[in-house]
Amino acid sequence: MVISDFNCPYCYTLNEWLSAMGLAGQVRWVGVEHKPHLPVGFEQDNRPDDLTTLRKEVRDVSVRAPEVGVTLPPVWINSHKALLLQAALEDEAPEVAHRFRQEVFRRFWRQSLDISAEEQLQAALDATGVTLEEGAFFDEEELASTTDWWQQELDRIPCMLAPTGARHLGLQDRRAVESFVLGALREPPPGVGCR
Repeated sequence: MVISDFNCPYCYTLNEWLSAMGLAGQVRWVGVEHKPHLPVGFEQDNRPDDLTTLRKEVRDVSVRAPEVGVTLPPVWINSHKALLLQAALEDEAPEVAHRFRQEVFRRFWRQSLDISAEEQLQAALDATGVTLEEGAFFDEEELASTTDWWQQELDRIPCMLAPTGARHLGLQDRRAVESFVLGALREPPPGVGCR
């Protein structure tokens, strides 16, 4: 399981690495709204402290993972609607959820498009070839409870959780990510072992 948010450049990087490994479609993705105060729409401005954090994080990702091609967006945007739609896809069309996720991430972090805008979300959905029924958005209360749980238990993204309960917090280097993911996909050998 990957716990992530669309407006986090570290989460975007992790998603790109998982895609490059051919594993993005094999993980359950759980979205958390880690910055619900961010503006809806590019016509609003970010608070100075948010803008400073955004610039720092984009610079960091550019140095640590230049291959992902991150671009500084004009506004650090709210991810609420995108998270609701992603969660609906994870439940109703899991076979294409990873494609929608990649579309949304890339629209924001490569193309600097407003992922809080419904037309951008619809275009990302169209790119997957899936049509959701009207009103198929995920339950807002469930997103709120997931976000509340994450803030109490982990409060750091991206986060990967293995079936064994092991956690990989934050974005470490690519080798550490690959090692964790490949280890999480294998069952431990039978028998007694250290826990």
